[in-house]
Amino acid sequence: MASGRRYKHQPGDGDGGAGSTLLPPNMAMAAMGGGKLATPAPRMELSSPAPPLGLRLTSDVSKAAMVFLSHVRRTFARAPVDYTGELVRLLDDISIVTRSVASYVAECSASVAYGSVGDASTLSSDFSTTKMYKSLTHDGYACIILSRDREMPLTFPEDAPHGMYVVCFSPLDFDKLNVGQQPVCGTSWSIYKRRSSTSLPGRYIDMQQKACDQVAAGYCIYSSATTLHYTMGQGVYSFVMHPVALQYFLQPASRIMLPESGTAIYTPRRTMLHGASTVGQSVARALTSLGGSVFHTGCLLGDVHMMLQTGGVVVAEDVHFLCEAAPLALMIEQAGGVATDGEGTRILDMEILEDFNMSVTFVAGSRRTASAIDVKLSGQV
Repeated sequence: MASGRRYKHQPGDGDGGAGSTLLPPNMAMAAMGGGKLATPAPRMELSSPAPPLGLRLTSDVSKAAMVFLSHVRRTFARAPVDYTGELVRLLDDISIVTRSVASYVAECSASVAYGSVGDASTLSSDFSTTKMYKSLTHDGYACIILSRDREMPLTFPEDAPHGMYVVCFSPLDFDKLNVGQQPVCGTSWSIYKRRSSTSLPGRYIDMQQKACDQVAAGYCIYSSATTLHYTMGQGVYSFVMHPVALQYFLQPASRIMLPESGTAIYTPRRTMLHGASTVGQSVARALTSLGGSVFHTGCLLGDVHMMLQTGGVVVAEDVHFLCEAAPLALMIEQAGGVATDGEGTRILDMEILEDFNMSVTFVAGSRRTASAIDVKLSGQV
């Protein structure tokens, strides 16, 4: 009796003759058709029976790509920054920290008690800074952290592992006047390669970076839904935290492109009150010429998030360069917009030499609307 592998649903199955020893499908067809191998059937797409968040997933590959970390790995494979994989794992660690911060914002307390309602008066950026520092200290992917709310960079102990990346982040941006209800707030971050030798503690030279040297940047918005946006220089992509499986960020849409037709201006009310300032005068002239409207969510990240959806421009003063202006400028330019300091200088062309807490004026958005704010911008972009 032949010892070949048996396959079901092939000609000769169960007839008790020579055909009872079955061949693989293509070989069976070759035996019947004179030796010519049949063309294999096209692969059928698989549809998820219960896709999360109402999304339609067409294959197992696309299911994996919907998860944030899988998307990071695919982007990294197209344009690798290093060959150690540290950047991929660093971004994964940052996303884990944002999930903890999202729970903190929902409860507005370091001790989570589900069912309570958040109150902005109890929020503090110390929780986010401490969480980020503790997470990255023991991973070995970063060497130094710069927080917007700390005067000096946060260094790691000498006996801790030191990686090859610098992390600059704004721990928690929210409207401090929004008392009595849960606010819209967010966290932004950017990642640079260190300049000093690896496996050693971070140095000041590692912080002296040019904004265009960022290898990755992103922000997370904590509101009715926790959303994460990021870029590795290959476009801007959005992810939403799964409402049940909180360990997953899922991708609900394709690459984000900034609408060019928007005329909204997102700026704090105090900017309009400063009519005598150059920025205030530019905003007033833009409102007259564009016929637009002024909006403000209470925080810079909320304004940028809304602008990326609807178009227009964001105008803000005294924005931290490394922790806020640089990462947001990279994301806005990756989405097809422009970002300047309000005087025609591109944010990504600026560099830190000594003052790590340098602040700049931030004018970013669609080219048409931004040029109406910055009169010097039209001839330089």
